[in-house]
Amino acid sequence: MAKYTVEYDRPNCIGAGACTAASPKFWKMNYEKDNKADLIGGKQGKDGIETIEIDEKDFEEMKASAEICPVNVIHIKKKETGEKII
Repeated sequence: MAKYTVEYDRPNCIGAGACTAASPKFWKMNYEKDNKADLIGGKQGKDGIETIEIDEKDFEEMKASAEICPVNVIHIKKKETGEKII
């Protein structure tokens, strides 16, 4: 089964919330902190980029979130090769 790495550029999120509508399994709005989306289960790096690993079964749902994002801050890569899908 294929694995993917999702990278979320949270500092550049504008808080539109489209990702949460497309995939509430992976996204929730953080109205208490800064009105931006949180990647559920994401690990934050020093640069503010959050990452999570997903399986092939979740790919289409996460892809919908990435495609609907108005500022293109959600990216999906193949874990094995690092090839950017979205």
